Amino acid sequence: MKAQIATVDLGFTKFDGLMLPDGSYAIAVPQMAALVQISITHASRDFKALAGVDFQFTKAKTDLNPKAVNIVDVTTFRLILRKLDKQGNAIATALIDAFIEESVDRRLDTAFGKKVSEVERNEILALRMKRLLARHAWTDVLRDRHIQCFGTKPTPSQYKAWTVQANKVLFNKAHFNCDRDTMRTEEQRVIEMFENMAIRRADQNPSVDPSQLLKLALDTF
Repeated sequence: MKAQIATVDLGFTKFDGLMLPDGSYAIAVPQMAALVQISITHASRDFKALAGVDFQFTKAKTDLNPKAVNIVDVTTFRLILRKLDKQGNAIATALIDAFIEESVDRRLDTAFGKKVSEVERNEILALRMKRLLARHAWTDVLRDRHIQCFGTKPTPSQYKAWTVQANKVLFNKAHFNCDRDTMRTEEQRVIEMFENMAIRRADQNPSVDPSQLLKLALDTF
């Protein structure tokens, strides 16, 4: 089976979407793996396990790739995203939230006759994912430093305490209802700048423990 191929722009990244001969849409397994930041090496095996024991991949060729690759239809793509979300894949969680929000926004925009360009929608999604990826990198630093210093991963309560400490210093409040999407744009920029700077401080101070590292980052921000 041969599929047509087109670039799908999500604002923060792009992937190759496929249109099959019957007009339905699909995404190749390597493209989906890259999207949710999963190793391509075992992606087919991992996605098949998530899709269920009875699931069988369809294969398709394109003009760019004459060798047939495993693909998933949109329904299976959604199913795998939800399974990854339940497993704690932060990218999948953010994508699900973004897709639902954009879908509702589009319906409301249509109802009220509001015109929103694809560029504007991509900017919103790009900002969401940029925040997420910065946070993901920073929490990974705290996790790895805690393992380095104490031999164990931080507990959820420790992550919460660090988040509250940072928010109080940066914004004079403890939290944002556990959801960055309630932040104003300027607050989003501040937290992103802080996290990127904090990662650099971690590189400069390879032996201090996570709590000391957070204090150092806040003191020098």
